[in-house]
Amino acid sequence: MKLSARNQLEGKIVSVDKGAVMANIKIEVTEPNTITAVITKESAEKLGL
Repeated sequence: MKLSARNQLEGKIVSVDKGAVMANIKIEVTEPNTITAVITKESAEKLGL
């Protein structure tokens, strides 16, 4: 699968694990497949996750 900034995947957030600086966001895109996104803790808070 080729992804770019223009592509979007529909999914459901199944877990958010916030550390001191980073946050791991697990997203179920098609059952049982998941994607894990690593973003800053500040970004997760701004997104309301």
